[in-house]
Amino acid sequence: MHIKKKDECINIMIVPNSKSDIKNIKIKKSTFKAAIIAAMIFLLGIFSSAFYFAGKYTYLYATIKEKDNIIAEKNKTISLKDQKIAEMKDLNDVQDKKIAMLNDNAKKINDKIKSLDELEQKVRRMVGLSTQKTSRGGITRDSRSLMLDEKTTNELSDEIDNKIYEYKTLIDDINKRLDYLASLPSAYPVTGSITSPFGSRTSPYGESSEFHPGIDIAVGYGTPVKAAGKGVVTYAGWLSGYGNVVMINHGYGITSVYGHNSQLLVKVGQTVNRGDIIAKSGSTGRSTGPHVHFEIRLNGNPVDPLKYLGK
Repeated sequence: MHIKKKDECINIMIVPNSKSDIKNIKIKKSTFKAAIIAAMIFLLGIFSSAFYFAGKYTYLYATIKEKDNIIAEKNKTISLKDQKIAEMKDLNDVQDKKIAMLNDNAKKINDKIKSLDELEQKVRRMVGLSTQKTSRGGITRDSRSLMLDEKTTNELSDEIDNKIYEYKTLIDDINKRLDYLASLPSAYPVTGSITSPFGSRTSPYGESSEFHPGIDIAVGYGTPVKAAGKGVVTYAGWLSGYGNVVMINHGYGITSVYGHNSQLLVKVGQTVNRGDIIAKSGSTGRSTGPHVHFEIRLNGNPVDPLKYLGK
């Protein structure tokens, strides 16, 4: 493009690349200047607008960025709060489970202690002691310092179990001892005078000496005869020499014999306790008058009844 100045006009020649004609445009100088100024004003307006909108955009971007940061910070805070709440919930769940476990352990120990108390009371009653407040078999528990975690619970539970086993063993021993004492023929079958002791004596039917396997207790005819101890009747009937006789097996190899009765009040297989009436006295069999012949046999051999009878 070649611009050729004239007096008051500006010629603008447009030379195309093709074979078209060259175009010549005449523009007045004043018009051209006005166009230049207008273009500059337009460009200045565009640049000003660009700068304005660029600043506005920058401000808005910074504001949005700041708000985004604030929102992100709030979200982070909310996330941390949610995380903290979740952690607190998990901790609360763990504590609830621990409390439930401690309650279960406490109930387990209290139940065992209750069983131990009951066993101790039973032992005291069996041996004739008053049922006062128990000592829990020597096991103590301070609720202020004792934490019933699994380890402590198991240790305390094992200790109580050992005590319970000791009490049960003791109760078995006491029961056996009480059964033995209840079974011993240690009570007189009747109250009266001993007219013939155990051992060698002069026969009531002559001058000869004979062995007397029991004791004779003089009583009136029809006096109630009582069992000397707990046991099972193994014989109730007539026996030569003894007349109407009752035999009681007391266990432990001990048998008691009650002879010369006028009437028998028990049957074979019947269980009797010390003091139960088993017969009425008489003078049946080899007898010279109303009395009770009382024997105690140990493993089938007669022994002196006075070794078992109280004074």
